[in-house]
Amino acid sequence: MKQFNPSFFDISNFIVSKKVFNYRPSDDTREEIHVCYNVNDAYIPIMGTSMVSVIENNKDASLSFHIFTDGYSDGNEKNIEKTAQKFHCCCYLYILNMKQFDDFHIKVSRFSRITYGRLYMAKVLKEHTQRYIYVDADAICISSLKPLIHLDMKGYIIAAAPDHPNSVKYRSDYLKLRSGKYFNDGIMLVDCDQWEKHHITERAFSFQCEPKERFLGQSQDILNLVFDGNIYFLSHDYNITAGGDDYDTSHGVFIHWTGRRKPWKMVLTRFDSKWREYNALSPWETIVNIMPIKKPENYHDFQQWGRYKKKHGDVKGYVYGIFWYSVLRILFKLGL
Repeated sequence: MKQFNPSFFDISNFIVSKKVFNYRPSDDTREEIHVCYNVNDAYIPIMGTSMVSVIENNKDASLSFHIFTDGYSDGNEKNIEKTAQKFHCCCYLYILNMKQFDDFHIKVSRFSRITYGRLYMAKVLKEHTQRYIYVDADAICISSLKPLIHLDMKGYIIAAAPDHPNSVKYRSDYLKLRSGKYFNDGIMLVDCDQWEKHHITERAFSFQCEPKERFLGQSQDILNLVFDGNIYFLSHDYNITAGGDDYDTSHGVFIHWTGRRKPWKMVLTRFDSKWREYNALSPWETIVNIMPIKKPENYHDFQQWGRYKKKHGDVKGYVYGIFWYSVLRILFKLGL
């Protein structure tokens, strides 16, 4: 495993720039909750919808958002400030020095190395709070975060929900985890003091330069190897995967679109519609297309559309989806 000089992890080596947009009322007496994201520029508008969902469901809290990115456009920076101004919250915008993450593997080419930013953010957040909630950009909040932020973690470093039941055994076996447990890192409650005490960032970075064949995922696999089941396991209510499909969401906290189907591409479920409502409240452009856009590279979306319609007894919708899946797939393979 890779070794580092302790000074390597100094904040000056990781944070290229920091901007703060603070529009919280000066006399705000509400409890402050810190929420973190790591995103590339293309995903900032998606994150914006997630931020609005947190705000709309936590009006009794003073919210501080910490956004870690590898760069951002002027338009996205302006909309982050507009979000802080419109909703009277605080947004911290950090650019990470991505050279420090170069030796982490990329398992799937469409994924970004910025996902590894969550391995470092506790070193920044410890100056602001003892606890924070990490949220993937493709998740929305549907209820209060106060029960989570006040959770008795029993001394554990993080709290997170198990991954989808169908994948836990496969993934834990693949990584050779002794615990046989595997969690999803898309929603995490993090204790900064415990994270630092147990050198989690340093231990995670030791997995740099490992062959990508050792992993099925990226940061999530690294964290599961570091913790190997030694975390506080939340119920699935805190991280309802697959966009809420086939799950009792009556006690839900986060809906998380972990699969290929994304609510900004199509609307199939009530939570896809709810995502669009939060999107419309954000300063970013409102997405109005209900069905996937007929571009060759979107052929998988039509397959998802067809499968969902078939599962719910909509034969006409199934035929429509599979027809366009077939046509667009051919065009994609032909490079048209």
